[in-house]
This record gives sequence, structure tokens and C-alpha cells, in this order.
Amino acid sequence: MLSHKSYEFYMSWIMLLVPALLLTTNNFSVAFIAIAILLSLGYLYFNRYSVAISKFDIIVTLCLSIYFFGAIPIAIYDGTTARYFQGGGRLILCIPIYYALKTYLSKNSSNYRVYFEIGLIIGTFGAFLLAYYQYFILNMPRVDGFLFSINFGYLACSLSFLALTFSFESKLKVLLIAGFVLSVIATVFTYTRGAIFAIPLLLAILVTINISKAKKRHIILGCITLFVVVFTLYKQSTNFKSRIDYTYQEFGLIASGNIGSATSSGYRLQYWYGAFEAFKASPVIGLPYSQREELNHQLYLDKKISEGASTITRGHAHNQYFEMLATNGLFGLLSIIGILVAPLFIFFQHHIKYKTNWSLSATLFVSGFAIYGLTEVPLTANLIGSFYGFMLAVFFAIIASEKHNKSVH
Repeated sequence: MLSHKSYEFYMSWIMLLVPALLLTTNNFSVAFIAIAILLSLGYLYFNRYSVAISKFDIIVTLCLSIYFFGAIPIAIYDGTTARYFQGGGRLILCIPIYYALKTYLSKNSSNYRVYFEIGLIIGTFGAFLLAYYQYFILNMPRVDGFLFSINFGYLACSLSFLALTFSFESKLKVLLIAGFVLSVIATVFTYTRGAIFAIPLLLAILVTINISKAKKRHIILGCITLFVVVFTLYKQSTNFKSRIDYTYQEFGLIASGNIGSATSSGYRLQYWYGAFEAFKASPVIGLPYSQREELNHQLYLDKKISEGASTITRGHAHNQYFEMLATNGLFGLLSIIGILVAPLFIFFQHHIKYKTNWSLSATLFVSGFAIYGLTEVPLTANLIGSFYGFMLAVFFAIIASEKHNKSVH
């Protein structure tokens, strides 16, 4: 039998190990998330008579499952691959974590926060050390850890803001702020523009949410510091300068109408156009990958997109929103609401009402992924999708506990 005490013990360590190993190991975090799912299933079985379902639970269940169920129609229609479930499959598997944590926290207090903060410190420091090793010792042009550089960048940015928001009410404030700074540096070393540009946007969101607490001089000092850091990087780092110059050059090409020559940003605009055309072609259930490739080729023949953009595998949109619309149609729109819009609204509304640190962190966490999704489809990646599902389950469970005045230390 899995007792309350045993479940808390195991989950406390998993709360530490998931962020600690997120970027410093090759998918070890996914293994511990899988263990958390199995432990949660066991805990729910042994405590099945204590599980109560509320309206909030139903909403959470829909949020974590709708991406999976929204992919069923197109998967059946295609009949050739289970790839359509890559994003939703990992989220729906995290539902037991939510129910088990919620059930445990409904009758018990916990020290999950302490473990999670230690995990964030280890994870952010570890991400920086790995980035430093790859960038300065191995002389890699872009840090990627055990992932693609773009995915490393998104996760490093995500860890950094988790560390920053938890530092506000923590005894480990100094270490968490240091972790934030180091993880931001690790993000910059990836030269992933989608993650780097997210940093000032998330800082702006954070200040806006806490505008009543923010002091004017701190905001001004922060803006000046950010400007100085960016200016210094531009002047001192050849790679950073070339990345900024390349972006500026691409925007110039796009503005002049020469979109096809901008092989990164310009191609993305064409991917989005192709994905939107796919949505228009099959707005209810979406268009299969093979037909999206055929559609993109036809768009090239019609001189609506460039040849290079037309050859992208599976018609990949490089945008979470357009990808879900193209692949799942209106079901994709519902999925977007379920995995991004609804959680963001729930967490933000909870923060406005209760002003808790967990809700602030949750709001920034989902906001980050909403931004990352503008330039990539991060939630279909194994590690990112698993981490996002795990954190949503944890945040939802703790917010459910806070609604009933239970503390989570």
C-alpha cells in the first residue's frame, strides 16, 4: 500500500529531480515524470475512496486531455502514423499526477516547494555549467546540451523564470536569483531568437502583473541594465552580433517583399501561410501530413511560397498555433484554448484573487510557452512536452489546494 507519507516522500524527490536533471542529463527528467505517473496511479488506487471530483477537476481534465482527443479524428483519417498524438499524449498522461497531488494536498500540507526550489537551483546552475563547457571548452557555435539548441533555449528560459518568480518569497532568494541570471546566460549561448526575445517580454509581463508592488526606480534600473547587457553583448560577442545583424537583414528582405530570400524568418512566414491554407482546406479535422506536403508544393507551383519553404517535412509550421490549426482544424483551436489559453486565464485569475507565489510562477510559466510557440512547435518535443504536462499538473493541483486554504511550503 502506498501511504500518504510514502507518496509525499517520493513526490518531493521527483519535484527536485525533474528540474535538476532537465537540461543536465539526456531525458532523465522524463523517466522521473514517468515514475511520478506510476506512483500517482498507485496512490489513487489505494486511496480511491478519498478521491472527489469537482467542477475545477473537470476543467483541468479537459485542459490536459483535449490536445490528445483533438488529434483522434485526423489520426483515424490518415491511418498511417501515431505522430499526431506526440503533443497531446504526454499531457494526458500527467492527469493522474494532478488527481493524486490534489487528493494528497486536500488533507495534508507539504514541503514540495523547498524541494522544487533546490531542484531549480541545481537545474539552472547545471544548465549554465553545461552551456559554458560546450561554448567555451568545446567551442560550439550554439549550445544545445543533449537537445536541439532551440529546445535547450526554451527550457533554459523556462527554468530561469521559475527560479526568478520563486525567489520572491524564498529563503533561498540569493541562489534562485543567481540561478535566474545563469540560466538566462545559458539561454543566450543557444542563440535561439525565440527564447532570447522571450526574456524581455516575460520580464515586462512580470512587471505588469506586479505593477502595484514594483518600484519605479527598480523598473528604470532594470530597463537600463537590460539595455547595457544587450549593448555589451552586441559589441563584445561576435556570435551575438551576427545573430542580431542576420535578423535585421532578414527583416529588411521581408519588408522589401523578398521573403523567400530570408531563409529563417521569411521561411517561417511561408510555413505559417501554408499551414493556414491547410486549415482552410480542411477546417474541421485538419489536413494529414502528406496532403500538407502536397499543398505546399502546389503553393510553390502557384508562386505563393518559395521552393525552399515548400519542401519542409510534413508541412511543419514552426508555430504551435498554426501547426495545431493545420493538423487538427477546429479541434486544434479547442486544443490551443485547453493547453494555453485556459491555464493562463486560470492561473492569472487565481493570482489576482489570492496573490500567491505559485500562481505567479504558473502564469509566467504558461506565458513563456505561449511566446515560444510563436516560432516553433515546442510541445511536440518529448522532453518539453513531458515537462510542460508535469508542471501544469503540479500547478493545477497546488492551486486547487490553495482554493481550499491548504498551504504548500
